[in-house]
Amino acid sequence: MSGIVRCVAPPSAEKTAYKTKVSRNENLAKLQAGYLFPEIARRRTAHMSKYPDAQVISLGIGDTTEPIPEVITSAMSQRSYALSTIDGYSDYGAEQGEKKLRAAIASTYYADLGIEEDDIFVSDGAKSDISRLQVLFGSTVTMAVQEPSYPAYVDSSVILGQTGQFQKDVEKYGNIEYMRCTPENGFFPDLSSPPDRHHIFLFSQ
Repeated sequence: MSGIVRCVAPPSAEKTAYKTKVSRNENLAKLQAGYLFPEIARRRTAHMSKYPDAQVISLGIGDTTEPIPEVITSAMSQRSYALSTIDGYSDYGAEQGEKKLRAAIASTYYADLGIEEDDIFVSDGAKSDISRLQVLFGSTVTMAVQEPSYPAYVDSSVILGQTGQFQKDVEKYGNIEYMRCTPENGFFPDLSSPPDRHHIFLFSQ
C-alpha cells in the first residue's frame, strides 16, 4: 500500500525503512532521551514498590491536590450546555481572549500596576508561550537560564537551534549560560553581573 512509512529504527537514527523528501529539523536529534517528569515518576513508583510504607514528598511535576471548586465546574457546565443551543452558541472567540475575562484579570490582579485589559493575552499555557517567544526571536539569539529550571526553557531553545551540542561530561548544552541557584545564593541567580545573553529566563512559582 503506497504512502505508508514504516520505521525500523529510533527517530534519532539515520537509517529507516523509508525516508520522505521533507527534511527533519536536525536540532531534534540534540534532545536527550527521556523527559524529566516521567523519569521522576518512574523512580518514585519503583521506590514505592520497594518501600510501600514510605512517606514520599514529590518534587516532580506540579500536580493538583484538591478538587476543582464547584463554582468553576458549574460555570463550565452551564457554558458547555449553552453552546448546544441557538441562543448560547458562539463561534471562535477573540484571539487575545474574551474581553470580559481580560478585563476581570486586569482589575483583579493588576489594578495597582497600570496594566489594562488590552495588555493581557489569554493563551493555552506558559509552556506554549515560552516556545512562541523564542520563535519570535529566531535561532541566532543566545540564552541564559537558571539551574535547576523548568525543562521547557532549554528544550525549546534546543529545538529552535539556539544551542550547541549536548555535553555529556557536564550534562549541559553548549551556547547556554547556566546560572546556578544554590542555598548559598538563596536559590536565585546573581544578576549583579548579568550574563552576556539575549534572553535570560527566570522561573518563579
